[in-house]
Amino acid sequence: TTMNAHFGSAGHLLKRLFFSALPTKKSNASDELLSLLNSKELSLFNAQKRIDKNHSFRNVQKLIASSETTPAPDLLVACALHDVGKIQSRFGLTGRVLATCVASVVGLRRIDAWSRNSPKSLSHRISVYVRHPEIGANLLMEAQSNRIAIVWARDHHKRLDESTLDPSLFIILSEADRA
Repeated sequence: TTMNAHFGSAGHLLKRLFFSALPTKKSNASDELLSLLNSKELSLFNAQKRIDKNHSFRNVQKLIASSETTPAPDLLVACALHDVGKIQSRFGLTGRVLATCVASVVGLRRIDAWSRNSPKSLSHRISVYVRHPEIGANLLMEAQSNRIAIVWARDHHKRLDESTLDPSLFIILSEADRA
């Protein structure tokens, strides 16, 4: 996976940064989403930073708005929980920008090697942040989440041809993730 495929374009990152800093209005869709989560998924959702919760709510709202019928609960859960792996990095906005920039410079292979560094080191935390897709998939497996949510968490930074998710679901969830 290339860096651009992993993180998205610079435009996507800037848009995400801008919108993540804005408050998101709670809606009926937000309440409905939270009611779909099992207790372990809800704990993961609530452990996220505000910017990730806002991103999740925007993604779900975009998924609902772009669907002709009400999306299946498994899709809504997948849409909302794909970034839960970021919890373990404990990075706020500044740390995330730093991690993304550092990873873009040093490359994913070196970042992966940093996962073996001391858990207290900045390099390890950067590695955790960059590896949030696989970490999130593991967290969702432990939370007994649905298969689509687990696969989407793992694959949301991959290209369509790299994912094991059904291509139509991958496209739908990718579109929602651009919110």
